[in-house]
Amino acid sequence: MRYCIQPATSVDVAFLAAVVDENEEQWASESDAVPVDQLLHTCACSTQIWAARDNEGTPSALWGVAPLSDDPQVGHLWMLACEAFDNDSAELEELSRLVFGEMLNQFPRLENFIDARKVRAIAMLRSIGFEIEPAVPQPALEADVHRVWIDSDHLVGGTPSTLLPN
Repeated sequence: MRYCIQPATSVDVAFLAAVVDENEEQWASESDAVPVDQLLHTCACSTQIWAARDNEGTPSALWGVAPLSDDPQVGHLWMLACEAFDNDSAELEELSRLVFGEMLNQFPRLENFIDARKVRAIAMLRSIGFEIEPAVPQPALEADVHRVWIDSDHLVGGTPSTLLPN
């Protein structure tokens, strides 16, 4: 692995927020929310956030999880990966397995809704062991979304382990 996973710092979040901000059109959705504001709000609500840093210490990905408001036993997971992983999906998949294993130490179940157009993300989650439910229309997004979820005993190719704090 060319990356180190550690708990994210405010510097990691700020760096990736700047990347999102400079590529705003790529990250923008049809909503009025500004992508960098969405990222900062999501981070503020998360109970755990991890960063993947390259050999120079530059953050390239963030993963986070927050309890669902109606069921605190279920973690609402999210991730943001920079273009550094565009040609290295196997590396991102391996890193995600480690992080999701950590999330599953806190929450017996992880889930989220993924835009059906995010084919690579859906394929990656499926290969890790996530259940991918059939897509349903989401008029607010003008897209279809899949509910994706995994229980703690279904993580493929990885066992939950403690990530190094430093």
